[in-house]
Order: sequence, then C-alpha cells, then structure tokens
Amino acid sequence: MPRPTLDPATLQVGEALPRYERQFTEVDLMAYGAATWDWHRLHYDHRYAQSKGLPAPVIDGQVYGAMFARVATDWAGPGAFLSRLQLQMKSMAFAGDCLRISGEVTELNAAESAGWIVRVAQRLHAGERLIAQASTELRWGGAAAVGQLR
Repeated sequence: MPRPTLDPATLQVGEALPRYERQFTEVDLMAYGAATWDWHRLHYDHRYAQSKGLPAPVIDGQVYGAMFARVATDWAGPGAFLSRLQLQMKSMAFAGDCLRISGEVTELNAAESAGWIVRVAQRLHAGERLIAQASTELRWGGAAAVGQLR
C-alpha cells in the first residue's frame, strides 16, 4: 500500500528524512548494469577492478542519484514529484559497501502558481566516508492544491 502524501504545510526546516541503508553486492551491480546497459567491467568484474588498484567493483554513480530520488519521493508520497536533483560525487563506493542516506528539509515555499516547493539536502555515506550529496527539490500541486493544503 503506498504511503500517504505528506502535507508540506506541516513540514519545518531542519526536519529529518527517514534514513535509508542498502548494501550492494556484485550481483546487484551486475543487475543494475544490465538494466541501464552499462556494461563496463569496472562495475561487476572483481578481478578487473583489482587489476586497476581498486578493492572491488565500483558502484555506478547513477545509483547514487537513484537512491536520493527514491528516498525523497518515498518520504513525500505519491502526490509529490521530484522536479530537480543536483548531485555531487565526493568519493567512490564499492561492491560490499553499505550505503546510508540521511537528509533534512532546507527550504519550504508555497506559491499560488507553482504549489509547494520543498528542498532537501541529502548525504550518502559508506561508513564515515562521504560518497555523494544532493540538493533535491520536490513539488506538490499548483494553485488549487496550495489552497487545499493550507
């Protein structure tokens, strides 16, 4: 059953998004490569990655954006949509790493023509290492929706 849509009028700057954790195996990375047609051996071949001086296959950077989008849209609910995601990669992550996302609301705007706009800052860590960060923008409705949510 889908989660109900959040009412953005009840949100506050600084409010935390739910934490999300996921460990990626080499099988996960192979499946992701198949789904996205990214067949570079660096993302699934352990021996090849080690021959390049890396500890394990590299998690594709597209995964980070997908994780940020999933956490934000799952939190907001089906009545909101992701309108912008700015992603900055900071470090590499590898098969076997447990990736953890945290985030919080950074800005709330209600505009009659655009509906609600909520911006969140998100960070992706593997242990203590910062892997990526994102500024994610979510929107709720337009003129009619703003009036209903107040």
